[in-house]
Amino acid sequence: MAQNVRCLLCHHGETTVADSLTPADIGRLWNYFGVTLGPEALASFRGAERVTEHRCAACGFEFFDPVLPGNGAFYADLQSQVARYYPPDSPSFLHAIGLASRAGSRDCLDLGCGDGGFLDLARSRGLETHGLDLTPKAVAAARAKGHDVHASTAEEYARTHADRKFSLVTAFEVMEHVPDPVAFFRDAANLVAPGGHLVLSVPHGRGIYRWWTLEPCQWPPHHITHWRRADLERLGTRHGLEPVWFGADPLRGVQVRLSLQTQGDLEHLLGRRPSKPSRLWTEGITFLYRAALCRHYLPWGTSLHAHYRRPAGA
Repeated sequence: MAQNVRCLLCHHGETTVADSLTPADIGRLWNYFGVTLGPEALASFRGAERVTEHRCAACGFEFFDPVLPGNGAFYADLQSQVARYYPPDSPSFLHAIGLASRAGSRDCLDLGCGDGGFLDLARSRGLETHGLDLTPKAVAAARAKGHDVHASTAEEYARTHADRKFSLVTAFEVMEHVPDPVAFFRDAANLVAPGGHLVLSVPHGRGIYRWWTLEPCQWPPHHITHWRRADLERLGTRHGLEPVWFGADPLRGVQVRLSLQTQGDLEHLLGRRPSKPSRLWTEGITFLYRAALCRHYLPWGTSLHAHYRRPAGA
């Protein structure tokens, strides 16, 4: 089915429908994981009757209507009901901090820094730490730990700090939340000093989420976009950054079992399949995955990682 919605990445005007849910469906998916969204959080849907996942007919990028990102109440509900909503560590953290050590980075700016998990690690390695976040509770927590954190977007920060550039700029699991990812990437790139580095991560749209399609985090109001390596490469080229490294998390057997089982449960919950999947079936698939040592050669984990460098003369 053709849809007159412009691609958020390449701006092509024709898309097809990849999937579609009602706001009530998405609320039921969250309920399965023990999260109840309040009326103010549900206002993020802005009266939409259906939430449609679009696939660009030109570049294949997958995205939702950019008017549907979550409001403050939505994220407050998640932070109060989801344990470890801001993870204290991740593989992306380790790559970025290793890079900082090798490159001799002096300072870092973490976009969407949350309560300062990565900034804590960066400061322990001697970096001057700065961050941006739009959640007041997270900003207050990061400031309480001594980090220089502003309640601001990258665009606003660049406008008020016109001469400020950083040897390392990071954005971990942030770009999928924003309604204009191209502008977000541009603003992040503009904050990188000549010779400096940009490191980011996004959920892996061609990894575990290839089949775990009903995981509610991957739908509005939480995520607006789904990412592939090709999409990240396109952004770097467009904004004058040199690609250094692209990678993905390994996919552990326990994640295979969890995703297959919950996907089947959620399909049953929404009436897409008559019964829940057999535990024996999911355990069998997981056993074969482990026996074949797939985690060592299939980059199907939860996150994609990208590392770019701004040329020294740029």
